[in-house]
Amino acid sequence: MNNESLTGLVTGPNLLSYIETLSLQDHNDIADCNNIATLSADRGHNRYTDSKGWFEEYVFTLKYFGWALYEDSIFTRTKHLVTGSVADFLVQSAQVMKDSRQANAMIDTLDALKADQPAVLSFDRETRQGETFQIIPARYDSRNNVHIAVYKLELSVDIRKHNFLFWDWEKRSAKITQQQAFFKLDRHQLNSKRTLIKNKLNDHLMRRFNLRRNRPMTAQ
Repeated sequence: MNNESLTGLVTGPNLLSYIETLSLQDHNDIADCNNIATLSADRGHNRYTDSKGWFEEYVFTLKYFGWALYEDSIFTRTKHLVTGSVADFLVQSAQVMKDSRQANAMIDTLDALKADQPAVLSFDRETRQGETFQIIPARYDSRNNVHIAVYKLELSVDIRKHNFLFWDWEKRSAKITQQQAFFKLDRHQLNSKRTLIKNKLNDHLMRRFNLRRNRPMTAQ
């Protein structure tokens, strides 16, 4: 698989966005670990009625497979009013991050998702049209370590809409509750778990949709 145009991935309730081109190994490792963490959390907690317990189990599983949690903590829940679309909210949130590339990466990821109707339908179904979903930017640092941020979002609306990410919500009709956690991959620890990862994925592999950039990359 050619990874040069990969800008992200949809798998289960997770939308991953790549700030730069990842190696195929890192692309697969992030997908595999999120697959297992999501399924583990689903087995222990209801995704919709026990949001706190679900996210804690998800984070615990990622840590077990080598993802070190920044400050060993999940950060506080915050609430936001959405004016416009959730996609616009995600881009605007990325624009205020320290890494200026994050907004462009999110735009590329969302553009690729919007053009992939099977991925949109899967994301709608897996999240109950935005009731709870996760946005996961991934990047390298200067030492080629992989970092991910996990933003767990819950969309509160009166009526659920297909294609909820791109629906233009009326002013004050949609609210988002957000939790977040930040991770750095310990490749040595992950490598020590590869047999277990393979066995877990043999039991259940969530469907995956690779998202590809629709426009040429610009120089950074």
